[in-house]
Amino acid sequence: MGRRIVAVAAGFLPSLRELRMPLQLTRPDAADMLLRTFDRSIHPELFQSTAQCSLSFGGNRAQLRIGPTGHLLEFKCPEGSVTEVAATKHEELPENRRVIERRLIGYRTHMVDLATVRYHCSYQLEHVPLDVYLQLHREFEMDARNATLSIQLPGSTPQSPESISFLKCDVLPEGLVVHAFHTFPDNAAVLRTQTLFELLLRD
Repeated sequence: MGRRIVAVAAGFLPSLRELRMPLQLTRPDAADMLLRTFDRSIHPELFQSTAQCSLSFGGNRAQLRIGPTGHLLEFKCPEGSVTEVAATKHEELPENRRVIERRLIGYRTHMVDLATVRYHCSYQLEHVPLDVYLQLHREFEMDARNATLSIQLPGSTPQSPESISFLKCDVLPEGLVVHAFHTFPDNAAVLRTQTLFELLLRD
């Protein structure tokens, strides 16, 4: 069994560069979502965050960030870093050492063995009837209260429910698993991802 970690989300103050840019405060179209994974860290200013937290365990460190367009997960061990970004295709991210770029549609699983970390991600983008979506929304409101990190964004109209994003983390003997949930009210859609950062045995 893993050890559940609940951290207090730290508000993320935008940089001067971000203050000069229009901040997106609503959820993008679910059809525009991409999964991009890097065998390295990426600059913090390249992903717009509204909340973040850090976890440290066994000489390793994880940086978790969520914002209007999705999430960023960075896993750091002494030998290197792996970064996952699930966000809109309009987020301009570097191509250098990008190992995965896929549209977040349907159900998919990806696994990549890097130098010292095995990265494994599965995701599902599900479109549901409106009544089912509203029931899921109520359940996610409750689940987000006990999440490692969570945010709620205003709906696109006064009648629209808020968009919810939250992350739940478990520390395992061999690494870290992160469950992410994002709701898209205008699409009546829910994106679920499960990411495992598994430390490979060293010779």
